[in-house]
Amino acid sequence: MRERPSGVVLIALVAVWAAVLVRALTLPAEPGVQVAYAAGLSAFLLILLVVLLRRPGSSSFLHAACALQTAIVLVLLALNPERDFLTVLLLPLCYQAAFVFSARVRVAWVATLVTLIGASLILELGLLRGLALSLVPMAAGIVLSTYAVVSAELEAARARSERMVSDLQTAQRRLRDYAAQVDELAAIEERSRLARALQASVSETLASALAVSASARQRLDDPDSAAPQLEQLQALAQQALAQMRRIITELRPAPAAGPAGDASGASLRER
Repeated sequence: MRERPSGVVLIALVAVWAAVLVRALTLPAEPGVQVAYAAGLSAFLLILLVVLLRRPGSSSFLHAACALQTAIVLVLLALNPERDFLTVLLLPLCYQAAFVFSARVRVAWVATLVTLIGASLILELGLLRGLALSLVPMAAGIVLSTYAVVSAELEAARARSERMVSDLQTAQRRLRDYAAQVDELAAIEERSRLARALQASVSETLASALAVSASARQRLDDPDSAAPQLEQLQALAQQALAQMRRIITELRPAPAAGPAGDASGASLRER
C-alpha cells in the first residue's frame, strides 16, 4: 500500500473529527464529562494520525490502535447515549482499517466497525428508527473503506508502471551498449582479417624480392643481365612498401563521423 494517504483525505478526516469535537463540547454537560470528551477525542485523533502518517510496521500495534480507538468511541458514547453523533468517528476508523490492513483482516475490521455503527444506533433509538438512521453512516463507512482500497491499488499500479518504465529504459540502454560492442568487435574482426590477408601478400612479395636479389647477386659480374633483375627488385620493394602502407591504413581506428572525419579518411585512402 501507499506510505500515507493524500493531503485531501487527511484534511477530510480531520474535518470530520473537528465537527464531532465541536458538537460534543458545545452541548451542555458536566465539566468532568466535557474533559472526558476532549481527552478521548484528542487521543482518538492522535492515534489516527500516528497510524496513517507513520505507518508502524507491527501488525499487533495496528490491531491494538484500532481496538483502542473503537473503545474510545464506545466509552464516550456510553457517557451519554443520546449523543449518537459520536458514531461518526467510526467512519474515519473504517478508512484507517482499510488503509493499513489487507485481505481478510481488512474485511473483518470494516465489517465490525460498520456493524457497530448500526448496533449502537439501534440500541439507542430502537430497531426501526435506529436502522433507518444507521443506513447512511454504514454505507459511508463501506464507501470510505472501498475508496481507501481502490486508491491504494491505483497508487501501487502507478508505482509498478514507473518501475517497468525504468526497467525498460535500463534494458534499452544496455541493448544500445551491446550493439555498440558488437559493431566494435565486428570492425576489429574485419581489420584482423584484412591484416592477415595483407600480411600474406607482403610476405609473398618479400619472398619474391629475396629470390630476385639472390639471382641478381649471382649476376653481378654481368651488369647487363643483372640490370633487369635489379629493376624488378626495385619494383617489388615499392610494391611491398605500398602494401605496408595499406596495412597501416586498414589497421588505423575508424575516423570520427562528420566532415572532418570524412576528410581525414579520404586523405588516408589517397595515400
